[in-house]
Amino acid sequence: MAGFENTTLWQSTLAKQLSDDHREKDRDFLRVSYESFRANAGLLAAEISRDLPDYTVHDLTHLDALWEMASIICGNDYKLTPAEAFVLGGAFLIHDLGMGLAAYPEGLNELKRSVIWEDTVSYLAKRNPESSNESIEKEATGIVLRSLHAKHAEKLALISWGDDKNLYLINDPELREAYGPVIGLIAHSHWWSSDELIKKLPDSLGAFERMPNDWGVDPIKLTCILRVSDAAHIDTRRAPLLLKAFRQPNEYAQQHWLFQQRLYQPRLESERLVYTSKSSFSPDEFNSWWLCFDTLKMIDKELRDVDSILGDSQRPRLKAKGVAAVNNIILLSRLIGTSSWLPVDTKIHVGNVAKLVKNLGGEQLYGKNIMVPLRELIQNSCDAVRARRTLEGEDPSWGRVTVRIGSDKSGTFIEVEDNGVGMSTTVLSGPFLDFGTSFWGTNLMHDEFPGLESKGFSSTGKYGVGFFSTFMWGEKVSVTTRRFEDSRQSTKVLVFQKGLSDRPLLRDALENEYVKDGGTRIRVYFSSSQTYRKIFSENYHDNLRIDQIVEDLCSCLDVSIATEDLNTGESGVVVRANDWKSLEANAFLKRALGNRCFQSLSDDDSCMLTKLSKNIRNIESNGEVVGRGFLSNIGQFDHRRDRAAIKGTVTVGGFRTSSLTNLVGLFVGETVRASRDIGVPLANGKELAGWASEQSSLLIENTDTEKQLECASFVRSLGGNTQGLSICRHKSGIISLIQFEDIVREQLNEIVIVGDSGFHLLEREHGKIVLKDNVFVADPGITGILQTRIEDSWVEWPTNRQSERFDDCTLQGLLVEAFSHVWGVSLNSVIAASDISTDRDKYSYIIGVANGKEIKCDYVDIMRLPSFH
Repeated sequence: MAGFENTTLWQSTLAKQLSDDHREKDRDFLRVSYESFRANAGLLAAEISRDLPDYTVHDLTHLDALWEMASIICGNDYKLTPAEAFVLGGAFLIHDLGMGLAAYPEGLNELKRSVIWEDTVSYLAKRNPESSNESIEKEATGIVLRSLHAKHAEKLALISWGDDKNLYLINDPELREAYGPVIGLIAHSHWWSSDELIKKLPDSLGAFERMPNDWGVDPIKLTCILRVSDAAHIDTRRAPLLLKAFRQPNEYAQQHWLFQQRLYQPRLESERLVYTSKSSFSPDEFNSWWLCFDTLKMIDKELRDVDSILGDSQRPRLKAKGVAAVNNIILLSRLIGTSSWLPVDTKIHVGNVAKLVKNLGGEQLYGKNIMVPLRELIQNSCDAVRARRTLEGEDPSWGRVTVRIGSDKSGTFIEVEDNGVGMSTTVLSGPFLDFGTSFWGTNLMHDEFPGLESKGFSSTGKYGVGFFSTFMWGEKVSVTTRRFEDSRQSTKVLVFQKGLSDRPLLRDALENEYVKDGGTRIRVYFSSSQTYRKIFSENYHDNLRIDQIVEDLCSCLDVSIATEDLNTGESGVVVRANDWKSLEANAFLKRALGNRCFQSLSDDDSCMLTKLSKNIRNIESNGEVVGRGFLSNIGQFDHRRDRAAIKGTVTVGGFRTSSLTNLVGLFVGETVRASRDIGVPLANGKELAGWASEQSSLLIENTDTEKQLECASFVRSLGGNTQGLSICRHKSGIISLIQFEDIVREQLNEIVIVGDSGFHLLEREHGKIVLKDNVFVADPGITGILQTRIEDSWVEWPTNRQSERFDDCTLQGLLVEAFSHVWGVSLNSVIAASDISTDRDKYSYIIGVANGKEIKCDYVDIMRLPSFH
């Protein structure tokens, strides 16, 4: 391999010249200074592998090779001044040094003081809660070094090391002061997008006072050379085979090592870099081949972008303007060989992106629920408010979301506005428009809002698809936003005129469109008046107002929600942050049931619910309220046409989702579906069982014995103690658990349990049955409490069984447990001694008499004491 001193760029700029050189002294000064700079940088570069062992070579051999790559890419006749060569070489030296802790004078402690360290550790701890602090610190070190290395490079030429702080990479103080800042800026720029180069770099710099007047520096030209040279250096020098064996990189890193180890150095042909491989890639190595392909595509794009920048700015263009064969896979496979497989590009392509987004972001994902766009808009606004609340250390009740309805010359609209963090142009034109990509929790979020992750922020939105549901309503949508710390004049407007079929327009806001306090305002115009009307009156004869609709939707949010009807002038706050935890009984009933249900309650049901509302109790988990409500005694099977469905509500992110039979209240839940149409309550285990036990004792006063049976079934399903509630039927009447145990103690060593549904069928056929002394009728099933309202989407809740036995949550199982308890024998021994009916084995028994006739039931459980008792 030729040394960097033999490259054309070095030879034409900093090397000793063969002909008379009247600037030899100045050239020698820069060359000697560079050589000492290189020696110092090489020490730091050698330390990178200690902290990032999985990465390919980043030592001095890589830094020197950039001279060679630059000479190939620039061509033999490209002109640089010696000062430009020194600056470019300095950027070569320091651009990656920040990937090692040695580049930080205070080492890991300096890294730990950064906000991004706190954000990264918080993210990793949330992602892998079982990980040790040591493993999280190790992973965070790699991530943060990688994230900060380019930014840190900007100051590497200026900072010092050593106890006396007198050790620098550039030894000469005047040269360091003159060129250190621009070297750092160019080194930093290799991590920027190509669009940022012209904006952030100075156009040109004059000559250093000790240099000839015509030895100026063009930072834009130099940064273009750096970024393509660094990208293009992917040959075997980056991944020596023996070094790979020593380091043993992880599985993904091995793919990088493999393809780079296989590549020869590139050559320049017809203004294209030509890459070739030493040997072919086998089928087992196809992932590495495709990674090589993707890397070559990236290099090709960098060369094209740089050529555009240089050409458009009237600067000398580089000789290399692309990579050979990247658009012809068959030809590329001849240059970078494959063995026993064909590199057919089977990567998934989407022909009609707009159609896909419209389908998956609308009814295909959410069904025909017309309220989804409103929920998604409010949810996104709430996330933005929570983020600003967290960043600025505001009170938990700070912030507001406003929902407006109105009409103008463009039609009828619904608008949602918040005073949250707002969006920068980068976010608005990036992840906001990237279907399926959420902004929250990403590196971009860490850059835009440093410290947000480490302060404990967690978003409700996870999937990056919610905004696109707005096109279920209409095609015309406007998004007006500004970052909360920016001026009003920085407000931007993104306008969709024809949905997703045309490109949206991004423009500066007019004065009357400014977002006054920071945040975002999204207005959706309805394509159909019928769609708009369905929001207020779907499946109901009476219309609801916008404030009632929003209150029903946002049952227990931690952000205040206001509404404004621009048609009538009515406005007000309908939900205050976390008010569901303290609402008085009647207001809480309305919130839990929803306005439509609450308004349609019969007088009897309303009266009973008012009596029961004194039983409202909280359910807490880890010090947080995760549920509030009471157990209802209004029978779930008592259907009348005038009866409203009395059900409690599960919320996800504060929004109404699933319902709960006979549990009247609000229960915080979670979901695993992107559509968030199913919520599963967080309340579970001991906390839920304790709440249910208390409810059972509270219900007795206002509940007759017949309804107590149904209530007891709910309590049992929730894992609670039925207390004094009736649990089964007996010859003596409807009895409680205590009464059952008293009867068993009367020397009943065998009991027969009949399912209540089978018993009622027998009575319907034969008349009232007088049961035998040892026969008991009980509910054999688990009551269905959580109602998803989605076909084929049954979810088990609660999940509080003590064992795998189904009967752990049934009243029939409670009788068996009590039977074994009374006689002091194990439950398993009773089960082993008994005849229990199944689909395969059915047992019959004469259970009693009806109208003088013995009645046999063909499906019973005959429970006996074990023979050793």
